[in-house]
Amino acid sequence: MVCQEILTIVSVIALDQLPADPVEALRELTRGEAELERVRLERVRAAREAGVSWDRIGAALGVTRQAAWEYFNRDLRDRLALNVDSNAELTEEEAMKLAVEESRAVRRRRRTS
Repeated sequence: MVCQEILTIVSVIALDQLPADPVEALRELTRGEAELERVRLERVRAAREAGVSWDRIGAALGVTRQAAWEYFNRDLRDRLALNVDSNAELTEEEAMKLAVEESRAVRRRRRTS
């Protein structure tokens, strides 16, 4: 099924396959981008679950290891930022402990899902 979805995305990007109306073409491109992003995220998750390094993932995506990690872990960073905001009274040490615990919890959830 994923292969069929990817083929659909590729055919949408082909200029001769886009609707003649420019606004409709933009809608199709946006739908294709969203689907491609979903499939890309699934493949990155599958690669990580298979033990593939961020170096290899970054290289496959044409970006650095750091850029790949940051992009595909933005939800983790957002949750950590919320923790920081909601725990402004914590000491630096308490905040670091909370961040480490949250990171570990995310890893555990990924292993079990």
